[in-house]
Parts: sequence; C-alpha cells; structure tokens
Amino acid sequence: MTTAPHENRIRTFLAQRLHVLEPGLRLVDEEYILTNSQGTGGRIDILARDQHRMWVVIELKRANQTAREATQEIAKYAELLRREKRLPADRIRVIVVALEQQWKELLAPLSNIARDWHHDLRGYILQIDDDGVPLDAQRVDFLPEPLDQKLTSVHFIYLFRHPDGRDRCWEQVVRCAAEVYEVDLVGVDLDYCGPSGIVMYPHALYLGFGRLDTTKGLSNCREECSHEVVDETERDQYEHPDEYDALCHVTSSVFADTSESASPGVFSKLVGDPGWEIKQIRTSGAFTLGPYENDDFIKALRGNDGGARLLFNSSASTKIASNWNEFRQAAMECLETNEDWVDVVGGWLDIVGDLSVEYDVRLHIYNPCDLMGAFIYALPYNIGEYRAEILAESLSEHVPVVSAVAQPRDDDHPYFELRGMLQWNGIGVPDLQSRVAQVYDNAMSWHVARLAGMYWQADRELLQLLGLRYVADVSVSTPQTQGSFEERMRTTLLPKDLKPGAVENLRGLFSLTDFIERYREEVFLLVQEYRQDLHIIGS
Repeated sequence: MTTAPHENRIRTFLAQRLHVLEPGLRLVDEEYILTNSQGTGGRIDILARDQHRMWVVIELKRANQTAREATQEIAKYAELLRREKRLPADRIRVIVVALEQQWKELLAPLSNIARDWHHDLRGYILQIDDDGVPLDAQRVDFLPEPLDQKLTSVHFIYLFRHPDGRDRCWEQVVRCAAEVYEVDLVGVDLDYCGPSGIVMYPHALYLGFGRLDTTKGLSNCREECSHEVVDETERDQYEHPDEYDALCHVTSSVFADTSESASPGVFSKLVGDPGWEIKQIRTSGAFTLGPYENDDFIKALRGNDGGARLLFNSSASTKIASNWNEFRQAAMECLETNEDWVDVVGGWLDIVGDLSVEYDVRLHIYNPCDLMGAFIYALPYNIGEYRAEILAESLSEHVPVVSAVAQPRDDDHPYFELRGMLQWNGIGVPDLQSRVAQVYDNAMSWHVARLAGMYWQADRELLQLLGLRYVADVSVSTPQTQGSFEERMRTTLLPKDLKPGAVENLRGLFSLTDFIERYREEVFLLVQEYRQDLHIIGS
C-alpha cells in the first residue's frame, strides 16, 4: 500500500509549480512568518503575487483535521497582513488548496465566507502523483447563496362548517402545491368561539405560502393548466408572481365549503379578534425542518418577518450588521406607501445605527394608509361621541402609527424614543366634503380603490387636501439612579418638504382628533353617507 505524501512535501512542490493554480503566480515565500502584537501569529503556507501584483495567501490542506482549521487560519492571516504588514485590504487574495477528499470538510464553511468576505477567496482541488508533485488543479464552485425562506404576503383562507374537512384539505394543499414546486407552507387552524349565529363558517384553515425556490423547477401552468396565471407583461407589478401562480394552481383544485383571499392585514385582524382562537399550526418543507416556534409563524403571517406592507413588529442590534440591514430594509418596505415616514423614520434609524455604541432597537409599525377607511370603520355612530377621549380610543387600531425604542447595551448612554403619528397643520378646510370628492367621487370609488390595493395613493392626495401629515416626536433620555431615565430633549421630526418655519406659520401641529372635533358635523355626515352607500350598519 502506497503512503500518501506528507503535506510539507506537497507544499514544496506546489511552491515551485504555482502555474498549476493560475498563470502569472510567482512565489514570495514559503512558510511566511506573521507575528501578532496580540500574541498569536502564524505561518502562511505559501505567499505569492499574481499578475496584477496582488498578494495571494495560499493555504494547503492535506488532512481533514487541518481542513477544519482552514476558515480560522485564512481569516487570521488576511487580518494580520493588513494589521501587521499594513497591506491594503483590496490587494489581498486567498486561495485554499486541498485534495478532493478534504473538500467535504471545506466546501460548506468556505462557501459561507466567500459570499460575504471582502477578500477574493478561491478554492482548488489538487491532483498529485505518488510523489506529491502537483499535476493539475480544478477550481471549486462554491455553494450558491441558499434561499432565505420566509413567508410571503400570498395568503388564502379555506372555511368550513365542520372541522373534519381541514385535515383532508391540508393534505390536498400540500400535495397540489408540490406539483408546482411550492413545498414550504404554513397552515393555521382557527375556530370561531364567539356568540353563536354570527359566523356561518366557524372553522378556518389559513394558508401562508413561503418563497418558491425556482432553482428546483418552474411550473408548467401556463401551458398545461386552465387556471389564472400572472401575465408575463405584468409580472414586475407583483411582489411574488411565482407564489401567486402556485396559489392559483392550488385553489383551482382544492376546495372547501367556501374560501376567501387573504393578506397579512387580514390575518392580523383575525388573531386580534377575541372571537377567533388558534387551534394548531401546520407546516411543510423548510418550515418543518427549522427550529421554529409557533410564535415565529404568527408574527410572520402578520407580516413582521414576511412580505407584509401593513404591519412590522421586530427588533435588532445596531452592531449586528447583517440583521440590522435586513431589519431596516423590512421597516422601509412596510413604510413604502408612506413617503413622510420613509423620510422621518429612515433618518432616525440611520442616526441610531451610526452611533458608536451598541443599541437594541424595538420597532412597531402599523401602516394602513387609508384615512377614509379608518373614518368609516372606527368613528362612532353617534355624533355626541365625537369627543377627544372616545375618538382617540376608536381610531387607535385603524390609523397608522410608529413606535420605536433604542436602548443602549451600556447604561451610561442615552435612551432614544420615537413616536410617529398623523397630525394636522391647523389650517382651515372650507367645504370638507368637496375636498374629499376631489379624490373619491363617492363611496363606491373608495371601495374600488381599496379592492384594487391602490387606496394609499389616493390617501396621500386626500391628506394633502386636508392639511394632514405624518410626523414623529422623538425624545432623548439620560440614565439616572436605580435604572430610571430623565428626559433631556424632545422634538418633532418633520418630512423634508415640511420646513420648521412653515409649521410655525401654519400655527403649529394638531392631533387627528383635533381635526375631527373641529369638523365633527362635516365628518359625521360624510361618514354616514359612505356607510349607507356601502350598507355598513352600526351596532
């Protein structure tokens, strides 16, 4: 039996034949010594220069045990070349060389590093003869970025008179979705437990679709199925076109007593309704494999970690860069329909994120952007109840709000809070009904805009006509004894196009309840007209 050549022997031969890896490489030193002022240095197997005069760290791994150390070593050597030798970061490359069997240990960790690392990282499978002389080298294809599985905003509800049909329905949904490569699903069983006679179908199976991994295949629905699919010319208008096609494929084959389309906002209202109770959560695919908790799915279906445009409720550390960037992006996506708060809240997050110390930020956003809808469904049916305390309570779950807290890890640093709300500029609004009519001709035009999902665009125009804007109050507090805080500063953040001087000229900012109280009769008559046209009956 032939004994495999020792790693040192292979390294010596490789140092003399660097062209096997790539043309233009030339040797600088073998076993290049790096010292470290913190006490841990090391030896680079081969230090080379490439044809573009970049420094190339070449690490050879001959055994599985040393292969497991590769990620730690290359990270250390790249850092020491910068810190101890003052080499520019963009002039350092790393090549890991190993025999084929060692790549079983190396592929996963190096794939992870290669995707996010600042330095160019490459891997080669080395072929050697019996003496250890390199004959050839094949470049390794690192693993692609895995799909970060999250629930999308593609939801659906199956409703039943009796609960027996849910198990069968779920099995059919999973099987049918798999036909179009949608394997990651969440189902929530909900039962109505409120007063009898109110709900005709008291048992629900609520479905949430995960992201479809198109690398596993694409559906042939367009050629083989008769159900609706997203038109090719309109795909860019859908946030999740493939998942929507999968939903159409499922709903064309799986039926219940009745069914309805849904969204994160619908699910949020369901679980917030004391009449509905969650019985169990079902999962398939990646959602079954991962160490998820039920609360993860509830939050994602409500839109906190999925594809919502309505609700966001999450937290992140400012110094965990990957999570912070994703956290900020998700918050901005939730605020996408609200230009004022994109400006104000985004600026506040950037300020907190740029602070030198670590902060834990908790952020809650509710962003329906439908003032007329809030009026129709939330305002009292009796004009005598149009009083500040009643209005504030009735509107609290229907108007947009932002609440954020930034708490330092170190108690010696200030504590930041932000509260976003809709406010009125105080300017009189002559003939309120005619101004609303410039946006909505009647109740049906509002209803159509709402069904089409375009209400937020009309809402923006309506707010401008009524002198309403989204602003945010911010405060800074400093720590005191026994864990208490003392407020040191409070101010109002305004959108960029609403200048402080203009606000002063507009006699300051007032609350939405101030606006409604000021125009109580006009608002009441308008809302009653819309309710009658839409056949909305109060209690």
